[in-house]
Amino acid sequence: MSSIDGTGGPTHTPREIHMYEKEYKDGAQLFQDAVQHYVKSDNPYQKKEFQEVMEKALSVLNESARELNRQGLLEQNAKIAKDYASFNKMPDDEKTISQLEKDLEDAKKSIG
Repeated sequence: MSSIDGTGGPTHTPREIHMYEKEYKDGAQLFQDAVQHYVKSDNPYQKKEFQEVMEKALSVLNESARELNRQGLLEQNAKIAKDYASFNKMPDDEKTISQLEKDLEDAKKSIG
């Protein structure tokens, strides 16, 4: 549900809400794709590029969630950020990768 009321949050038209929801889903998908390509790559320059994509995608997720003013999305983003920090420390750890991908999948599903 959208919080479009007098609580001080941003108010958007239904079209803008749809745009931010699509942006959020696309950002989560882009992040997920970058993780998968990062894991498969053995080129350190490519890996650096994929990390930059992941960081930009996380920014898109955060901006979209703020614009939509949805606490659930902000909480999901906090999980993704935590997973991403763990991933950066242990990029070859299967459990870390799996958790990050699960939370990205949950993020996409949370939009509906």
